[in-house]
Amino acid sequence: TDSSHFLENAVRMMVSVLSYNINNFIRTLAFPEKAKGLQIQSIRLRFFKIAGKLIHSGRRMMLKLSTHHVYQDEFFHILRQIQSLSW
Repeated sequence: TDSSHFLENAVRMMVSVLSYNINNFIRTLAFPEKAKGLQIQSIRLRFFKIAGKLIHSGRRMMLKLSTHHVYQDEFFHILRQIQSLSW
């Protein structure tokens, strides 16, 4: 941990647990079968560390992702699955 204070470490731990649970929830509901067994480092590398550029156009903001992303088919599959979830 980064701090010598108990409360700060406790909050950091709670945020880490929440992040872990959200990751597992999304993995269960949205990931393709071949990607469900990935470890968190692999998920970060494949789906979050993607080169992109934020574009301002009129009143809209768009995120342009790299077209050379190796896992873009899996990325967009997961994105569509998340968008199709309804509560």
